[in-house]
Amino acid sequence: MAKLGFDYEVDFENTDKQGGGGLIPHSYCRIWAEAIELKPTNDTKGYQAEITFEVQEPEDLKGKKFWAYWTIVHADGFNHGQYKYGKPQFDRLGRAVDVNITGDTDTDELLFKSFVAEIEIQEGGPKADGSGNYKDKNQIARFFFEDAAAKEPVPQLGLIGDGTAKRPPFKSGAARTPANDNRPAAARPAPAAAAGGAKKNPWSK
Repeated sequence: MAKLGFDYEVDFENTDKQGGGGLIPHSYCRIWAEAIELKPTNDTKGYQAEITFEVQEPEDLKGKKFWAYWTIVHADGFNHGQYKYGKPQFDRLGRAVDVNITGDTDTDELLFKSFVAEIEIQEGGPKADGSGNYKDKNQIARFFFEDAAAKEPVPQLGLIGDGTAKRPPFKSGAARTPANDNRPAAARPAPAAAAGGAKKNPWSK
């Protein structure tokens, strides 16, 4: 027998969070963000959102999880490759859950609101030090919006093909932005509503 040799935080809520385990096949799923943490980027010039996504439907994939690491603020703006990818993804997440993200948005406003997305498998590329390859990982290839301005229908949930298709490893300089013809322009603070009226999101009609 041995006691834990470090400060162990008692948090019984964590026992309810189960799932994960293995890659999600290439598929259309209804998912939600169950946790978002904001941390400084490695170069300390911005912030990265570390997001845990969990599948809600279809039933045979329910509870499976994957993680995204999106740089959403950076001093170099769109000259920074990770921001160029991460900021639009975060804005798409906001639209998918009907939240117009501004500097005053609390990440809790984005949690536990489900939306449909295409989940793909990205093949792990070689490590820079030559010690092998990174593991394959899941990521969101496309968001499907359900607002009045959406340009394409929400697909039927389930596997795409046999679920085994993979996106080739990311190469430096290659475009990483997923296809999304019905995404809005870069998010801006919602225009002020008329006196006594409610604010509208940029994609609202």
